[in-house]
Amino acid sequence: MNMQKINYILSTLLSLCLLIFISSCGEKEKETQESVDQTAEDISIDTDLKIFKVKSGIVEYKITGSEVGKKILYFDNYGSTTAFHIDTKSDDEINKGWIVSKGDYQYMFDPSRSNEGLKIENPFMEWLKETSGGDMEKFTEEMYTKLGMKKAGTENFLGKECIVYKGDMGKVLTWNGILMLDETRIGEEVSRQEATSLKVNVPIDAKYFEIPKNIKFSEMPGF
Repeated sequence: MNMQKINYILSTLLSLCLLIFISSCGEKEKETQESVDQTAEDISIDTDLKIFKVKSGIVEYKITGSEVGKKILYFDNYGSTTAFHIDTKSDDEINKGWIVSKGDYQYMFDPSRSNEGLKIENPFMEWLKETSGGDMEKFTEEMYTKLGMKKAGTENFLGKECIVYKGDMGKVLTWNGILMLDETRIGEEVSRQEATSLKVNVPIDAKYFEIPKNIKFSEMPGF
């Protein structure tokens, strides 16, 4: 897997965690990545941690700007288990695949490419517990404040009263901890990720959270 795709995946992870950008994506991939097999012992899910205020959901996103396409978020157990399906294009790079988060780990893979899976220790859960005691809205506000954005009231979006964050870099809407709109400006370019469909408290098929057994995952250190 080339560095452009790795950088893209890491940026997507932080967007999913309600962070917008990171500056460390340019670091070289370590050559000493360890090939790992997925086992049941790898997964320890804290079902008491409620990242979202609704138990389950499916959110479809439209992506425009430097990256175009769509993404779909599936989540259960109040967000302690998530699956993010990606189907986008940025420049000449096609980005397809899944990011599945279970407990302490995130798995990034394209089912059609058995030798390109990545496994990374998920820092998000620990950050959430340490900085805000598991309160997603408090955590979100603290993170956006560090990014120069401030709470700016509420706004109706897809029939939901969303919390608004605004700053020089753009605008973000969240509802019950779920990202609804992320409009980010870098120079003259505007990137937009907006929810087009939201279904909550619906049954989620367990197949979306399965880790393929035929993929060998290269393990990367957390960040």
